[in-house]
Amino acid sequence: MTEIDDEIIYEPKGFLEEEPGRKSSMRAMSFIALLASVMFGLMTLMYAAGEAQQTGLFITFGFLLAAFAPKALQKFAETKI
Repeated sequence: MTEIDDEIIYEPKGFLEEEPGRKSSMRAMSFIALLASVMFGLMTLMYAAGEAQQTGLFITFGFLLAAFAPKALQKFAETKI
């Protein structure tokens, strides 16, 4: 075998990376929004009652939308026609 045959062809991506070694702020923002959504959802379920519960649900769904929509729109915008 030559050294070329032993070369690593695929390098795995890290947790918040688009490509190996290239950090993604979009993935970081989505992850933080997802954590915020879970936090507000739990707070709404445990502490809110009546009108405050409805407001908590709006905030929770807003953070869920902020977690998933931008990444989906980014993938759509980057597709080549």
